[in-house]
Amino acid sequence: MSSVRRRQFGLTLIELIIFIVIVSVGLVGIVGVLNITVWHSADPMLQKQAQTLAEGLLEEIQTGYFAYCDGADVKLKYVTSAAACTGGIGDSYGPEVGEERPYDTVKDYASAVNTTTSLTSVLPIESSIAAPAGYSASVIIVPTTLDTDVIATSNPVSSVDSLLIRVTVTGPGATQAIAEGFKTRQVPQ
Repeated sequence: MSSVRRRQFGLTLIELIIFIVIVSVGLVGIVGVLNITVWHSADPMLQKQAQTLAEGLLEEIQTGYFAYCDGADVKLKYVTSAAACTGGIGDSYGPEVGEERPYDTVKDYASAVNTTTSLTSVLPIESSIAAPAGYSASVIIVPTTLDTDVIATSNPVSSVDSLLIRVTVTGPGATQAIAEGFKTRQVPQ
């Protein structure tokens, strides 16, 4: 009888331990990536909320009058210069004493031309809906010239009659959103 050695199939204890270590390291890496992904998944929501608030505030500002007189002036829709307004005083930057949002004119949202004005809160016009906590807004209004006819001869709207409005909303985690728009003088009608 000859002795024939049979080859054994299977794993040794060392091979099994090495396999378990490799799989464990891989699983820890995968769980770490998933954890980071889940942790940061709320960031797009914060960015979207900030952008929505910025666009809403810009729309609120753009609905105000941009005229020679203040929104409360009875001559608002008819005068062609600030001197023709009641009392000879035209619309100035900053809200009138006691005036609350939404303001009647575009210039009420900024304290001065080319100055960034912080709003204490970002509240929607609808007072029954509260804005998300932790957001603040700043507004800058700058006179600008608009070129209304770029194909033919230039026919710009002067900086006296057009404004650039930039709204910046800052939210939790240094989230920031910017919305820009223009407003042209709409009166006299």
